[in-house]
Amino acid sequence: MKKLLLMFAAVAALFTACTEECNHEFIEVDHSKDLVGTWTCLEEDYAAAFVFNSDGTAFTTGVENGEYWENVQVNWKVVNNKLTLSYEDNTSETLLEIISGEYLSISDKNGDRRKTYKYCKEDLADEIVGMWVCNDGLTDGMTIMSYSANGKSTMTTAAALGTSDPLVNRESDYIVVGDLVFMALPVANVEGQPIYTPARMTYTPDATSAGDIMTHKKYIPTAGGLKESQMSFLRIKQYLELPGMKYDYIKTFVTNVKGEDKDIEFMGYTFNFAKMDGYVLDKMLKTVLFAVQFPDANTIRYTCQYNDFNMVMDAPIDVDGNKMTVKMSQRDAAYKDVDLYTFQDQDNTQMHMYMPTYAFINFFANMQIAFMSELGEIDKTDAAAVKAVFDSIDNAVETINVSFVMTKAQR
Repeated sequence: MKKLLLMFAAVAALFTACTEECNHEFIEVDHSKDLVGTWTCLEEDYAAAFVFNSDGTAFTTGVENGEYWENVQVNWKVVNNKLTLSYEDNTSETLLEIISGEYLSISDKNGDRRKTYKYCKEDLADEIVGMWVCNDGLTDGMTIMSYSANGKSTMTTAAALGTSDPLVNRESDYIVVGDLVFMALPVANVEGQPIYTPARMTYTPDATSAGDIMTHKKYIPTAGGLKESQMSFLRIKQYLELPGMKYDYIKTFVTNVKGEDKDIEFMGYTFNFAKMDGYVLDKMLKTVLFAVQFPDANTIRYTCQYNDFNMVMDAPIDVDGNKMTVKMSQRDAAYKDVDLYTFQDQDNTQMHMYMPTYAFINFFANMQIAFMSELGEIDKTDAAAVKAVFDSIDNAVETINVSFVMTKAQR
């Protein structure tokens, strides 16, 4: 019994000595190594990226309630599951929870204002560089985005939201940190600084037979408040490769259709632009076997079949980036030029052709005049009769955005 009491006394003395002599804090788990890397957070009114370095420094870029900051240096340390962030003008202490290589959660001392960050295994700054197309975006119709390695982007879109006017090669600044992209809008806030919109990217190489897919998740303002939106982009060719290519029509996308509630007869089909959903146009183009080819870099050839005759029509083209102007007026004064925004996928298996309202009116009227001429229903030298055809289409269509999808011909 005496020996047992002596042993308890020795253990007690050992703990007493440690309490008196040890000046360091007890660390339950050392998360310092787990924290090193890039972490990103995207919420309705907050988006931020932190890049934690092993030397105790970090850099952060983000936007909160419209206030943007970029590449701000921070000093950090972790002790007893507490993360201390020291900025130039203040220091904050937050509670830290972490799943190594997956998620990081920080909150204030009361456990409130929690922010959850995702670990980025790779930075997408290189993958985003190039040209991308989206058909399911915030605008009515097709959007083409080009990203250069110098932090500049350009956008060509079917129509700015709520308008019928296309934007062509609108330039903006952007920055990528991890899987977040911050895009500067061409408008200013009350302090005169650019407004930045954040989005979380997911990159999937060779996601489809057409190529790479990049999705952007973001929050957009609506009448009911901020709502989550997701856009999918397909990687496309930066420059068109036209000579010798042949494409057959496969489908049509029609959006933002408004027009006169009046029936128009064309090639045996009835069009009503107050009720149009694209079905009739799609059916007509499939029936006539509509196709395009490019004998050379400066020529487009339209082909189709109607009743007992085949129509083949060549026209010169001017190409400026993804904008192709079909110079129909140079072929015949009865026709008008048509602006097409075109792109090919990375393997040349598809070509998409987008037409805003004014271009569709010219394209549709050109086709109508061509077929009426073949059937002997119009004299193309009769300027008044030709003008009447264009006016009838122009009066019937208020707005429309049309995209033709063509697939590489097998013959």
